[in-house]
Amino acid sequence: MNLQLDSDWTSNEMYLVASKGYSLYLQGRYREAAIVFMGLVAIEPRNRYFHVALATIYVAQEDFARALEELDQLVARYPNDLEARARRCEVYLRLERRNEAQDDLNYLTRREVSHVGRLRLLMATMVGRRSGNASEVT
Repeated sequence: MNLQLDSDWTSNEMYLVASKGYSLYLQGRYREAAIVFMGLVAIEPRNRYFHVALATIYVAQEDFARALEELDQLVARYPNDLEARARRCEVYLRLERRNEAQDDLNYLTRREVSHVGRLRLLMATMVGRRSGNASEVT
């Protein structure tokens, strides 16, 4: 659902609101923070930061399906967005969608992104839990 609004908000006004949303997020007030960023996404749907923030909030709420929606939209719009791919990889892992996570991890590995080591460890942990063999986690 795209509710793009014709808006005369300035960038400064939007980022002031975003800073309030971020503050709410830091306080653990995820529902309120999500509402702030959903509004910002409606006003400025092409703003990458607003989508990343909203996806991050959804992850904090363990609403991985909605986080994945946001991240899929970002990767579709900005295929070379390494942060979006790293976050999406992590969401795929949490959803136990190993093949999709591996695709993003391979993409990130080719670009030598700093998140790769952490994501590999997370993937190994997931595989280790599934198999019940702790030796695979090393």
